[in-house]
Amino acid sequence: MIMKRFLYILLVAIGLISGGNASSQTTLFEFPVAPDTCSDIESRCNYSVQHFWDNCNLTKPFEAGSDSLLVDAMVTYFDIMRAGANVNVSLSSVRDLMFKAQANHDNFMKLIGVAEYLLYYHDFDFIDDLYVAFAKSAADASWAKKDARNHYGEQCRRIEASKLGSPIYNFEFTSITGARKHLFDVKSDAKLYVIMFSDNGSGSSIERMRLSTDIAFGQAVESGQVEVINIVIGDTPKKWDSDSQSYSERWIVGASKEVSEKLDLRIIPCIYILDENFTVIAKNKTVDFVKNLTSR
Repeated sequence: MIMKRFLYILLVAIGLISGGNASSQTTLFEFPVAPDTCSDIESRCNYSVQHFWDNCNLTKPFEAGSDSLLVDAMVTYFDIMRAGANVNVSLSSVRDLMFKAQANHDNFMKLIGVAEYLLYYHDFDFIDDLYVAFAKSAADASWAKKDARNHYGEQCRRIEASKLGSPIYNFEFTSITGARKHLFDVKSDAKLYVIMFSDNGSGSSIERMRLSTDIAFGQAVESGQVEVINIVIGDTPKKWDSDSQSYSERWIVGASKEVSEKLDLRIIPCIYILDENFTVIAKNKTVDFVKNLTSR
C-alpha cells in the first residue's frame, strides 16, 4: 500500500531501518521510578507516563546505533499507559513529548516514525486517540516537508472516520448486482456486523474461505446474530461472477474504491466488527480473531 511504502522510505531516511551496529546500552535513558506516595496502580502509571522522558535530552540527536533502544523505550512507554495510566494523562504526555521534541527535528521524526512503525507493522494495541496525538503533531508541524504533513494528516482523517467507539464512515459500495449502496443501507436485526475488506489476491481468497467454512461462525450468520459484508477494495472485479462463487450465499458482497482512502485499514484482508448501530467495537482484526469470538 502507498502508506506503507511512504513509511518504509521515511524509516530508511531517519535511520530506523539500517544495517548499523547495535548499541551496547541496555536502555536509551534512565526510566523513572514512581515514588512510594503513589499508592495504587493508576497513580504509579500516571507518574511514570508523565515523567517518562525526563531523563532523555530531546535537544541532542539520538546516538547512532541506538535505534532499537528507542523502539524499546517507546514500547515501554506505551506498555505503562496500557497497564493503567489515565487516558487524558497519556494524551497530555504525548502532546508534551512531541512539543519538546520539535527542538530537534530529526528526533521528532524518529519518534513519530517509531509510533507509526509499531502501529502499522506490529499491530501494537494503541488507543486511536493516542496515535492521532502523534500524527496530528506531525501534520501540524509547519517546518515538516509537505509530503510528511499530508501523509500524517490523511492518517488522522482515516482514523477519525473509523475510530473505536464511534460510528464508522458511511462508505459507498457497488453490490454484486451492480446496485450502488451505502453501508448504512444494510440494516438488519443482527447484533454484530463483520466487515471484511479484501482484495483479489490469493491471501484474501484463503482467509475468506477459512471464515465462510467455519462452523461456529456460519451458525452465528445463519441464526441472524451476525451480518457479514465483504468489500473488495477497488473497482468491481472483471470476473465478478466467477469470483463470487467463493463467497458465502449469506454474505453481502460489494466493491468500493473509496474505503482505502477513507478508513484506517492496516492489514489486508482487514476485518472490522461493528455493533447494531454501526459503531466500531474492533478493527484491523484477522479471521482467527473473529473465529475465536464466535466460538465462545
